[in-house]
Amino acid sequence: MPQVAYQWVVAFLLLAAVGCGYRPVGSEPAPLPGREPPSLAVPLFKNRSTEVNLEALFANALSETLGQSRAWRLTPREETADLVLEGEVTAVEYASVAFFDIDQSLVRRVTIRVDLALKERPSGRILWKEREVLTDDYPVEQRNYLIGEQTKAMGIRRSAHTLARRVLEKLLLVL
Repeated sequence: MPQVAYQWVVAFLLLAAVGCGYRPVGSEPAPLPGREPPSLAVPLFKNRSTEVNLEALFANALSETLGQSRAWRLTPREETADLVLEGEVTAVEYASVAFFDIDQSLVRRVTIRVDLALKERPSGRILWKEREVLTDDYPVEQRNYLIGEQTKAMGIRRSAHTLARRVLEKLLLVL
């Protein structure tokens, strides 16, 4: 008798899991037939930091990641888009977080602050707005300046892709 009860419990749990509507983020259903998903544009970010080229780096990372979703159609033209995702890099800061000696840093941390807003283009209404703070640690190369700059750039690129994944998850909940 206990084995029959166990089988019923397992069957009930399987049916409950299938019927609850759970789905992983990013596995959104295809748009309904006859209804086209909204178009989304990601223009270059504004950059108020002293770090050059962040406006293109962050916009490209978001375009690559958001382009994988079927919840919207990515378009390069802001004028023809239904939705526009605007971004602004407000600050970039560097700090040493691990030391070899009192005057020798082993690991540095980049902290990037980004403001984002999803706007409905025809009306200008803001559908979603958020301030993100991204951090990434990278090793310091003491002997070669170029290698040090490359590890710093890798930390910034990782932050851009982290932001893109976070935004994708949040936009799927909003739209």
